[in-house]
Amino acid sequence: MALQPAEPAAPQAAQPSDRVAVVVAPYGDDGAYAGEFTARGWPCVAIELAPDALPPEVAGSTLSGEYRHRIVHTGSLRETVKLLAPHQVGAVVAGSSLGVDLADQLAERLRRTGNDPSSSLLRHDIGLQAETLEAAGVAAPRGIRTASLAAALDWAAFHDLPEYVVAAADTALDAPVWRCRSGYDLAVAWRAMRRTTHQQGLDPHLVLQEHLSGTVYDLDTVTGRGPHDVVEHRVTRIWAETRTPAGLHDRSDLVDPRGLVPRLLTLYMLRVLDILGVTTGVLRSRLVVVDGQSPVLVRAEPGPPTGAADPVLREVTGSNLVQDAVRAALPESPHAPTSPLPRPHVARVSLIAPRDGALDEELLRAITTLPTVRQTVGDLRPGARVRRTVGRTSSPGELILAAGSRSEVDRDHRAIRTAERHGLYGPGA
Repeated sequence: MALQPAEPAAPQAAQPSDRVAVVVAPYGDDGAYAGEFTARGWPCVAIELAPDALPPEVAGSTLSGEYRHRIVHTGSLRETVKLLAPHQVGAVVAGSSLGVDLADQLAERLRRTGNDPSSSLLRHDIGLQAETLEAAGVAAPRGIRTASLAAALDWAAFHDLPEYVVAAADTALDAPVWRCRSGYDLAVAWRAMRRTTHQQGLDPHLVLQEHLSGTVYDLDTVTGRGPHDVVEHRVTRIWAETRTPAGLHDRSDLVDPRGLVPRLLTLYMLRVLDILGVTTGVLRSRLVVVDGQSPVLVRAEPGPPTGAADPVLREVTGSNLVQDAVRAALPESPHAPTSPLPRPHVARVSLIAPRDGALDEELLRAITTLPTVRQTVGDLRPGARVRRTVGRTSSPGELILAAGSRSEVDRDHRAIRTAERHGLYGPGA
């Protein structure tokens, strides 16, 4: 395990029942943080962001969850700290990517467990992540972080790579990643992404990077205090991604951590977390292994904190990111590891529509009642309209499969693809 010295925790005079947990910008968590803290006997205070600081898709939304009090952060850290003064704050967490920077600042000001505010951007800016890893001599994608299309075009012309990706530097931006093969593709993608960053009021910097073709792995990690008050990182889940020949997401399988590749991924990720200055909290990270070489971090982000599949995933794996984040933030909570080996084999299967259509009732019922299907994600109801799948975000939905063996999951996975070929999305053209 990657261990490093940590500053002693600030003295905690009040008993847990007298203290509250502060959840910063809990947008889209469906009340998960408040529910987890409350279940442990900690009432919560929510810190909301001012309406003009919120992206359009979040502005006007109502926070879910049971909160003792709600405070609006108007931009003044001093004022927000003052509003928190009547409460005995014992823990601070970011409820979404939008709350990372402010949560770090509040934790430092209130002397609670948190990350150094100077490293906040490294947990949600993929351009800075790549630059920092490269400077430390760790494998990272080649690329450039800039707000200038001209600079991006010059970089692409100099390197002359077969394919590139364009993404927002800030992972809080709700936008797909673009793949580009030419300067024209790059210009189109760049202008579209800049419009999106402007509409959402986020950092205008974009990232142009080489497209890495290899096996993709998604890792969940939690960092907290271990024995003797040192910082300890744990990789709690590893998902291996499979894609179709056309490059679309097919399925992601939960990986047995005892194999050689998972161990190599874990060693690489533990080093990455140290370099990025992570001392507490959870991250979701995407790694690519190209031709059996060293893993490469594509992106690390603190969210999304929850998803529609989380209830069943928590049931079959023993924990989820919200539970891990809460455990890491509480001063008296031991940083216990999650169960390293999930009992069943778990896979997340994306539906892939070859064309626009509507879900057939009989075939939909057939796939959603397969023996290993534990949960469905998305608007999967008879007659629901679907669009041709061009990426994971445009998939009609997802099925969570779990069974005692991989062969059972593979059997039902084949049945799902057979249903798609035989009219799941309506008669062929």
